[in-house]
Amino acid sequence: MRALAAIAVTIAAAAIVGTHRSHATTAPGVVSVSKLMITDHAVMIRIRRHTWRSVVRYPRGAEVRYDVSNRGTRVYSLDILGSVTGRLAPGRQTTMLVAWTHRGNFVFRALPNGARIVVRVA
Repeated sequence: MRALAAIAVTIAAAAIVGTHRSHATTAPGVVSVSKLMITDHAVMIRIRRHTWRSVVRYPRGAEVRYDVSNRGTRVYSLDILGSVTGRLAPGRQTTMLVAWTHRGNFVFRALPNGARIVVRVA
């Protein structure tokens, strides 16, 4: 009888621990930091130390803080999903926070008549 009770307690404890682990996966993610550079001919995001791309991929739910710098010769503004840099003069920098919550392909253009960037969210 005691052995049966001990097995029941062990199974109940394992079920509680297993349930607790499944809730931990829904915790919010980490905010990544990426450099974003606007030039007269391209909008580029640094994905590695010496690698820049104008097409990037993120998993759904990623939160990214972009350190935006204008290396062009004109004033540009960039709007990504409602996060806006405002009018950014040549040589100036700012930051913007973007939460990639929806899957799809997104194209953003530096205004006015600037280069574009493509973001794919899976």
